[in-house]
Amino acid sequence: MRRSQSIAVAALTLVTAALIPAHAEAEDARTGAGQAGYSEAGSAARPSSRRQSIGISGNPAAIEDTTGTGWLGRQLGLKDGWELGGVYNSAGNYLMSGGLDPGTTFNSQLIVNLRVDLERTHGLKGSAVGVQFMQLNSGTTNDDAGTELGYNAIGGVPPLHRSELVQAWWRQKMFDDRFVLRVGKSNPNGDFANVVRPVLTTARPRDIGVVSSLLFGPLYTPATMFNTFPGFYETAYGITGSWVPNKEIYAAYAVFDGNQARGVTTGLELLPEFNGYYYHIAEVGRNWLWGPEDKPGSIAVGGWKQTGELTGEDGATENGATGYYVIGSQQIWYRDPEPIDNAGISAFFQVGWADTKTLPYEYYVGGGLTFRGLVRSRPKDSFGAGIAWGRSPLEVSETIYQGYYQAQVTGPIYTATYLSYIPDPSAEPGIPPAWAITQQLSIPF
Repeated sequence: MRRSQSIAVAALTLVTAALIPAHAEAEDARTGAGQAGYSEAGSAARPSSRRQSIGISGNPAAIEDTTGTGWLGRQLGLKDGWELGGVYNSAGNYLMSGGLDPGTTFNSQLIVNLRVDLERTHGLKGSAVGVQFMQLNSGTTNDDAGTELGYNAIGGVPPLHRSELVQAWWRQKMFDDRFVLRVGKSNPNGDFANVVRPVLTTARPRDIGVVSSLLFGPLYTPATMFNTFPGFYETAYGITGSWVPNKEIYAAYAVFDGNQARGVTTGLELLPEFNGYYYHIAEVGRNWLWGPEDKPGSIAVGGWKQTGELTGEDGATENGATGYYVIGSQQIWYRDPEPIDNAGISAFFQVGWADTKTLPYEYYVGGGLTFRGLVRSRPKDSFGAGIAWGRSPLEVSETIYQGYYQAQVTGPIYTATYLSYIPDPSAEPGIPPAWAITQQLSIPF
């Protein structure tokens, strides 16, 4: 019933949009420390003319609330203020050796989102609403490899076949746009614990448009926040407030329906539950331009608290859990002395800790390097490598090594090849080291 209701709501919204005449132009990307309200602000995926991003995220919908290029809305002739678009990801995975069940699996993900700027359409200053729909059809990609961290983020968590109303929110800017409030069902990945989100600046084209295109799961949500954080796909209802006093610093706080911690698939729920299970999270961050070449960088520190009675897989129980994290990224080299884009090398890191005996991971560390535009005959291509390591409260650890090459097909369309190695799959004892290759196609529209 929940799936059919999700389909009906999304279809009704899109049909309504198609009946409204017009032209759609995406809102300018937020600059400076405004990345705190990045998901509310709209779209670094559609940069302004002075910003020339190289590459695309391995899972674009996991880091922003309005993904795609808005092409679909323009084809339908939507008016100014109406934005309709999305992204289609398709991947084939070949578990070459090791794991639990070597072989081939396939994943496909269709995201369609509608965003309406109510200031442009109805004169409501600083207001916007948005909905997002997802159709996921995934194989048992991560289960076959025996990985708990997950080498393919699009593989997701069960159910692996779902039609979902991912988001339905209202957003309001206040106090000269320095405070942003968002209410409803939303994806907090754009606001919290997200090392992949763009590092945007106000001085010259010094942005990191795509921090990394790696695909492993904890890149998008640190492993210490698994089973609690209401990010992609298990979004939830909540309230988020983001404060951006200037162009360098920000602070954000949110509280969400926290029933995911007791096994509820909140992404498929059309209504929240208020029963003592809540998820609180706060983050403060700063960005900067460093050195004579003004290399952009950022750092953020956050903490979270899950309330309610929690039960682990081993039967352990506890009253709530808390955790902390630090994330950061930095451009470390430019290909050109006077760059017109972010061609060069950047690095990122993630650290997480949770005070828990019931959640999957107590410690997490991740990091990697991204190389953009280094093949001059392929200026929009990039490649990179990263590592993810986590340890459970039972002192069982797992590591993922992953490398990729992402190639531009045409315009915003990219394909990427990933090689993943998991020396210690942790789903059960004694699993042989796993080697997997993934070929993915991403089509924003």
